[in-house]
Amino acid sequence: MPDKYFEIGDLAILVHHRGDTTLPGCPPPITDGQTILFLHDAGGNGNCFRKVMDHLDGSHSPVSLDFPGHGRSGSLDSLSSMAAFAEHAEELMLDWQVPSLMIVGEGLGAAVGLEIALRGRLEISSLICVGAVGLSVDLSAEISELESITAGKARRNFSTDGYAPEPEESVLREAFAQWVKTDPRATLGARRAQLAWNQSVDLTNLSVETTVVIGEHADPISAEESKALAQTLINCQIEIIAGAANHAPIEQPDAFASLISRLAEETRSSS
Repeated sequence: MPDKYFEIGDLAILVHHRGDTTLPGCPPPITDGQTILFLHDAGGNGNCFRKVMDHLDGSHSPVSLDFPGHGRSGSLDSLSSMAAFAEHAEELMLDWQVPSLMIVGEGLGAAVGLEIALRGRLEISSLICVGAVGLSVDLSAEISELESITAGKARRNFSTDGYAPEPEESVLREAFAQWVKTDPRATLGARRAQLAWNQSVDLTNLSVETTVVIGEHADPISAEESKALAQTLINCQIEIIAGAANHAPIEQPDAFASLISRLAEETRSSS
């Protein structure tokens, strides 16, 4: 699939896209339908949206990236603030002169998407937040575990928490293949940045059209955290994905892609 590197600051950032390949340094083709930027969760990478992007290919222009320290982008360490994460995505899109952008963010990526919308440097048509999202998400246990792992006091283990009951083996294989690509030091840095943002950000005046996606099998705490985020925002709706818990892009890529397409068309019709 088409992957290419772009320089943002002094870092090489890996970008995943669909459609024809282009010369080094040139943006990929973004002429089909809505340009959609996918932002991954802490510890993930842009290929977590691989199957969703495949479904959107030809009707829309999907793009994802590996944040610094994640996947195959440069740096061993994560960025240290949501503002820095947002700036990386902004610099990429501003350089390509994208007129209108839909952002799909999972977990940390949803927080980055909200931060981008708050900053107002990009023209955001709509925002989709999926996964464990919201200002009330408790990150303390994960941060504590990552601190023990990076200090050599605990083993790193792949967890199936946050997936629907009895997930298919192919789903877990895909999730593991993406999870293993990122050093836990980067995941720890990203979660610390997310926690600091959760504790300080004010979203009450954010008016960008937003959809919060909740998996049918999301645990009650995660579902309530997502609903609390939706209630905080001025212009927000909730959508349910059947058969998924907190990882709809990997658990139910077909259904998630269909939802994105429908919301893109609704946004275009209302503009």
